[in-house]
Amino acid sequence: MTSRLSIISFSIFSALFSSANAFADDAGFEVIEVTGHHEGSYSSVSADTVAPKADISGLLEQVPGAAVNGNGPLTGIAQYRGLYGDRVNTQVNGVTLASAGPNAMDSPLSYASLVNSERLEMTRGIAPVSAGTDTIGGSVKVIESQASFDETSGKIAAQYQDNGQRGHLGAKANIGNQDHALLVYADILKGDENTTSGNGSEISPTTYDKQMFGGQYRFNLGTSSSDNESIAIGYQHVETNEAGTPALPMDIDFIRSDRVKLEGVHDISNWELNWHLAYSDATHGMDNFSQRMKMPSMNARYNNADSTSFDGLVSIGKDAWLFGVDTQLSEHNSVITDPTMAMFHVDNFNGVTDDTYSAFAQWQQDIGQWNWQLGARVKHYITDADEVEHSMAGSMPAIKILMDRYNNADRSQSQTGVDLVLNGRYQVNSELSWILGLARKQDSASYQQRYLWVPMQSTGGLADGRTYVGQMDLDLETAYQVEVGADYTSGDFSFSPRIFLHRINDYIQGVAATDPAVIMAAQMMGDDNPMQFDNVDAQLFGMDLTAAYQLSDSWSLDMNASYVSGERRDIDDNLYRIAPPKVMLGLNYQNGNWIARVEGLGVSAQNKVSETQLEETTAGYGLMNVSLGYDADSWMIKAGVNNLFDTEYEDHLAGYDRVMGGDLTAGERMPGTGMNAWLTGEYRF
Repeated sequence: MTSRLSIISFSIFSALFSSANAFADDAGFEVIEVTGHHEGSYSSVSADTVAPKADISGLLEQVPGAAVNGNGPLTGIAQYRGLYGDRVNTQVNGVTLASAGPNAMDSPLSYASLVNSERLEMTRGIAPVSAGTDTIGGSVKVIESQASFDETSGKIAAQYQDNGQRGHLGAKANIGNQDHALLVYADILKGDENTTSGNGSEISPTTYDKQMFGGQYRFNLGTSSSDNESIAIGYQHVETNEAGTPALPMDIDFIRSDRVKLEGVHDISNWELNWHLAYSDATHGMDNFSQRMKMPSMNARYNNADSTSFDGLVSIGKDAWLFGVDTQLSEHNSVITDPTMAMFHVDNFNGVTDDTYSAFAQWQQDIGQWNWQLGARVKHYITDADEVEHSMAGSMPAIKILMDRYNNADRSQSQTGVDLVLNGRYQVNSELSWILGLARKQDSASYQQRYLWVPMQSTGGLADGRTYVGQMDLDLETAYQVEVGADYTSGDFSFSPRIFLHRINDYIQGVAATDPAVIMAAQMMGDDNPMQFDNVDAQLFGMDLTAAYQLSDSWSLDMNASYVSGERRDIDDNLYRIAPPKVMLGLNYQNGNWIARVEGLGVSAQNKVSETQLEETTAGYGLMNVSLGYDADSWMIKAGVNNLFDTEYEDHLAGYDRVMGGDLTAGERMPGTGMNAWLTGEYRF
C-alpha cells in the first residue's frame, strides 16, 4: 500500500517525503520504505492495533530486532540488536530529555502518552546521522499527534487487562481553524493488583498509578492552512505514584515531571528550516519498604532524585542536503537517606552535568540504480560533578578513602566523537532491492558509568543484583557496523531479511573490581564481588527478518524473526542481557469491519550468558495469543487473550526478583505474565 511519512518540525528530517511503500499485517506492524528525499527504512507499530500495553515500550516486541528490558510494568528499556539503554537514541515527541531516576525507573519511553501517540517508529538497520546524536544502538521515536489546522477531531480510548486488573482511559481533542490549532490530551493508567505468572505465582509488586496530561498550541505563519510554516508550544505533566519495579532494589514512590517544548518550521528560499527548544524538570522518590517486605536485617532506604534537562535543534534542508546542530544538556542529583536514622545520608550523585554539543551533515542522491545516503556528525561531550558526602565516612575507612579520592579528583571530562554513515539501496527491479550499510559510530559513557563513586546498584537499570562503581576517564565506545539485506516483494509475498555485524572497541560494561577500598566498602554492604565499569572489546552479530503473504482477500500470514549474539573479544565470555532468538508468526483475518488474529510466539533458550556478571540461563518457551475485533468508521472494539494456555516461563530480559517474602524466591529469574484476557475500545470523532 502507499503511505506518506509526515515530517513535523521537531523531527531531524527537513522535508516531506513524497511517497512511501509499505506492507502491514492486522496487528499494526509495518515496514515503510520511503522513496524520495532522505530515504529510509523504518519499522512502525501503532498502540491501538495491538494488545493493550501499560507502557508504550511494549510495542517494541512487535519490531524486528527490538526487545524490551522490563524492570517493572512502567519501566521498559529499549533494546535493539543487543544494545540497550543510552546506546539506543530514544525520542518522544521529537526530543531527547533526561530521566530523573539513576536506575532508569522513568525510562525515556515512559513519558509517551498512550492516547496521543500515533506510532512507535524504529529505524531499521544503521540509523542515519540525522536520526539523533548517539545512535550506536539505533534510533526509536514515538510519533505523537500534533495540533492541526482546519480540523476538529478527537478520540476517547479505554483498555482493560484481567491479569493485574490493569486499566487505561485516555482522551484527546483537536480544534483548529486556518490560523490557530489547539490539541489537548490526558491519560489515566492504573494497575490495581499484582500480576500472576502461568503457575499462579504473584509477581509483586507490579501495581501502579499514573496520570499525564498535556497539549499543544500551533500558530500558522503561512497564508493558508496547507502551508508548512508554523510555530508551536507544547506542555506535558506526568505523575506516577506507587509503581512496582520488582527487578530493582527499590520501587517507585513518586515521579513528577513537567516538560515544555517550543518549535517552528519555516520556508526560507525553498530551504526548510526546523527548530525546537525543549526543557524538562523531573523529581523522583523511591524506597525499599513501602511496597515490598523489608527483612529485619535490612536497612530502610529512601532515594530522592531530580534532573533538569534541555534539548535544542536547528536543521535546514533542501533537495539532497540536510544540515543541523543540536545540543542536550542535563543535571542530575540523587541523595539516599534512612527514614529511621535522621543522620544517615549518602550523595549518590551530586551536581552531575552531562552536556553534548553536536553538528551533522547528510547527503542523499539517486545515482543510476543506487540510492546513496552519506552522513557525518561531530559531537563534543562535556561532563562534570560536584563533591560528595557520606555520613558513614567517619566510621568506615574504605568509604572515607573512596569519598576523598572522588572529591580530590579532576572530575571534569571532555571528549570529541565522530560518526560516519553510508547507506545504499540498489534497485535490481521493481520486485527486489539490495541493502548495504556501513558506519563508524561513537558514544560516551552514561553519567552513572562515570560518577557512581561508592558501590551501589544505581546502574541505569542493569537489574543484575550487583553493586558497581564508575570510572571517570572511560574512553568513548567506537563501533564499526556492517549491514547487508534485501527487500523483495512479488505479488502477495514480501520478504525483508537483514544481516548485521557490530565490532565495538572500548565497549563499556562491568568487570570485577580489584580496588581494595571498593571491595571492602562493598563487603560492608553485603556484596563480596563488586563490579567496576571499564572499557572492553565486544562484538555483536545476527539477523532479523520480516515476511508477509496474502493467502486470499480475507486471510494473510506475517512473520517477524530475530537473532543476535553478543560476545566479549578480549576474553571468552558473552555480553549481558542479550535478547534470545525469537520468531513471531501471525494468521490474520479481515472481512469488512471484522478483524481477527492468531499469533504464535516462539522464544529460544538463552545459554549465551555473561559469566562476568553471573547471569543465569533461561529456557525456551512458546506462547499463543488470539484477538477478535470490529473496526467501524467512528468506533472500534477488540478483545483477546494473551498467553492463551497459561504457560509458565522465564523472561530473560526481565531480570531477577529482588523482593523477599513473596511467592517468588529472591534472586530467581522473573517469570512472564500468565494468561491475560483483555478488552479495548475507542470512539473517534
